[in-house]
Amino acid sequence: MKKILPILALALIVWSCQTKNPDNSNTESSPMVFSLTELWSTDSVMKTPESVLYDPQRNVLYVANMNRTEEGDDTGFISKLNPDGSVINLNWITGLNEPRGMGIHGDLLFATDMNRLAIIDLQNDKLLKTVPVDNSLFLNDLSIDKDGKVYFSDSRDGKVYTYSDDKVEVWLDSLQGPNGLFDLGENILVSVSGAGEVRDVNKESGAYEVMATGIGVDGIEYTGIDDYYIMSEWSGRIHIVGNDTIQKVLDSEAQKINTADIGYNMKEKVVYVPTFFDNRVVAYKLEGK
Repeated sequence: MKKILPILALALIVWSCQTKNPDNSNTESSPMVFSLTELWSTDSVMKTPESVLYDPQRNVLYVANMNRTEEGDDTGFISKLNPDGSVINLNWITGLNEPRGMGIHGDLLFATDMNRLAIIDLQNDKLLKTVPVDNSLFLNDLSIDKDGKVYFSDSRDGKVYTYSDDKVEVWLDSLQGPNGLFDLGENILVSVSGAGEVRDVNKESGAYEVMATGIGVDGIEYTGIDDYYIMSEWSGRIHIVGNDTIQKVLDSEAQKINTADIGYNMKEKVVYVPTFFDNRVVAYKLEGK
């Protein structure tokens, strides 16, 4: 038996090397090179779309329309689309102000809505309630952890809030234009657009490391490939950030086509881009090698 154990151990080592997760195979090699290929585009039926969220459980897209073409409150709305871009219900949830960042926990969809949080029942397709955020100015992006705590930014007041147990609290303040958020578990990525930084912030201590500089990020999604993230800039640029590199994979600024808060289908590697004043959603296939 003593002679068999070393042989068995060696066999296990060989097997583990052969079955290594391919998504992690480039960790110590040269950075991957990424590209985007357009798949489809909606007609210009959206109304200042600021964010797109892919719902893998229901296989649909939600599009937050600020609707800046009309004056006054209660003209913002959320649309529901199929993954191929066809519209299920353009005016799915109405009566909002200027909906922006969105996130899902269980059967609830949360959306920032100017100076409040909107909470939507996905089973019954209805707005459950809105939660006012006192003294807020311009609530923007949103991310939710596995326990349902909601993190959301106020870009004009320099804060990141949390919402949990029906209570809103300030988590970070004195930031220069915080926008894009992406929950990592113990940490969270926070775009501090005014400083041109993306920070990897520890939730408990508030200490952070700078992940990327020189970009004013609106939306952040994890690609599902190694440690690469896809990040959009409202002005019309999309980057892949990871492995100590920043790769620009789309630039539509000269065409005045915005790239606001993106959505992402990790399984299919499809990026959904709301074009804001261009009033469309455009889908791109993400490819890396």
